[in-house]
Amino acid sequence: MDYIMKALLQLTNKIAKFFKLSWQEKVLLIDGFFLSGIFRFVILFLPFNNLVEFVGKYKEESSEEISDINKVTINKIGWAVAVVSRITPWESKCFVQALTAQRMLKKRKIDSTLYLGVAKNKQKKLLAHAWLRSGKIIVTGGLGCNSFTEVMKFSSKVRGRK
Repeated sequence: MDYIMKALLQLTNKIAKFFKLSWQEKVLLIDGFFLSGIFRFVILFLPFNNLVEFVGKYKEESSEEISDINKVTINKIGWAVAVVSRITPWESKCFVQALTAQRMLKKRKIDSTLYLGVAKNKQKKLLAHAWLRSGKIIVTGGLGCNSFTEVMKFSSKVRGRK
């Protein structure tokens, strides 16, 4: 019974925190929640080759130059995706996070590059990781991305921009 009460109290606290956020932050969290669910479904049920066409231009990178206004938006999207990934009832690991943030940035006409990398752990087991960069900001997957060897990159450039 104590477990149920503790869980209800935690849920109540999370709901109270949500309602204290600005409406822009609420929109980002809701958008991130639904997009992460869609991308989790897509990853599970679509072949990778079908997904690649959607991700962006293979072997291309977006510019590292961004405006100060976009820096604020990029950081807020990174925050929202990080928060949402901790509370989804489905797995929202690095690839889901990168795809979610990429789509959120694209909706706001901000370019980004999604990277896929591999590494081996101490037991020589192959590990994979995904991270997203916009401008010079690592939006998602920044922790440990330097220890992975980049094997693919996809630029998501907004139409009408070079």
